[in-house]
Amino acid sequence: MSPTKFNPTTKRFVINKFLFATLFTILSLSAHSALGDELPSHCTEDPNLAQELSQMGPVLGLGSSVSHGLMARSVSEVVADQLCLGKRKNGHAFPLFLPASYSRVIKLYYKRMKPKLVLALDITYHKMKILEDINEKKKELEGLVAALALDCDSDLYDCSKNGNASYAITDDYKPTVLLGDIFYEKLIDCNQREPQKYYTLENGTTNRLRERCFEEYVQLNRYLRELAAKYSNVHILPANRLFTALQKYPNSVLYDEGMRQTFFSKGDLTWDGWHPWTDPGSYVFANLTIMQINRWIEEGKIKGRTIPLVKISDKYFSPPTGLIILVPEGFTPVAKPQIVGPNGEKVPLRFSISKDWAKRHGVFGFGTSYFKARALSWGYLGPKPLLVRAQSFSGTTLVLSKRDRDILSSHYQHGISLKGALIIAGTDLYGEMVSREDTVFLNQIEEDKSILDKLSPPPMSSDASAWTY
Repeated sequence: MSPTKFNPTTKRFVINKFLFATLFTILSLSAHSALGDELPSHCTEDPNLAQELSQMGPVLGLGSSVSHGLMARSVSEVVADQLCLGKRKNGHAFPLFLPASYSRVIKLYYKRMKPKLVLALDITYHKMKILEDINEKKKELEGLVAALALDCDSDLYDCSKNGNASYAITDDYKPTVLLGDIFYEKLIDCNQREPQKYYTLENGTTNRLRERCFEEYVQLNRYLRELAAKYSNVHILPANRLFTALQKYPNSVLYDEGMRQTFFSKGDLTWDGWHPWTDPGSYVFANLTIMQINRWIEEGKIKGRTIPLVKISDKYFSPPTGLIILVPEGFTPVAKPQIVGPNGEKVPLRFSISKDWAKRHGVFGFGTSYFKARALSWGYLGPKPLLVRAQSFSGTTLVLSKRDRDILSSHYQHGISLKGALIIAGTDLYGEMVSREDTVFLNQIEEDKSILDKLSPPPMSSDASAWTY
């Protein structure tokens, strides 16, 4: 099974208003095109499982740009295949449309296709980035969420016997929607520094703004969650954290699958920084989506059967280059903590960092924000650091779960040496917001990459040899 590939040299094209109606009519009727000739093995080996999974479809993918946005058609196709929908008629659809037409597209496909699972993971980014006034943005979010939720009390739908959405009542139909929160590429802290000359305050111009205030972004994401909380079938996926990791330095995404973990770089996953086209690109994004769905199934927020993940080759899971430990708030920042398992046994670690350097600077760096701390520690973490979480701490001793202890012990037994290590306090990778500190710092790096040279820890000596911590 190979994902649909896109030609990186394909030029963007412009659709004028006159041609859009024709293109939309043709492309909106597009049927599912399977990524491969065969369904995943679990669909044929276990018919009962296949039947349970297929009942969670059809799948409707919604991307907002002409090129389909980050979560491209191939991603929602992979999810549909994992649900054993394959080439089944109306098993999957990904219409091509412009952001201004989303409500018409949603109403059309809800009525014609009745998808049970709707993936709209970057639609808010594409819609919000072209609007100016915050009240206008809130109004658009209200319409978007109501349309996706199939809100019979909204102006979009008439669920009465002869209404445009009568099927919602007669068929007892309600889709499950995964809606990504809002990502902005350019945010500044307007309370902390003077906006640059090309920044224009809200309502000041009809031109697209090059930078926006962090406060507005936080306010809009909170408002989006308030809107989604009104509907039991709309769930907010923390897409902003994923997009931030993909677009900002060091441009890599954590992929944590059971006992396997790695960091995928932007170049591994996309052909232009936004659109997945490779194996493992589409598979990684599909699995991240499936894992979030499975978490909500386990929590009882979504009805369904746990969905198997796409199999990703072992060749993408190389040994870790460093270690990151997330710790609870309140842990004392020390450079030489004790690392133990759940029963108090010491967890062996092997480092290739120079012992002399470690004596002077400590083995572990310390940070309070995830993206900023990673960026500043990039030099001694390497491109694929292992990330574990401390369940608790006592003084300067960190207590890991059995799973994380076993992972670290396995790497030690296989002779893996870690380049360096980092402790990050109080971080929730599934949290609602990317912190102000992370957001503004990463935008500053884009303007001046020499910041990293000025703020990063001292360079390690080259006379390193493996030793046990």
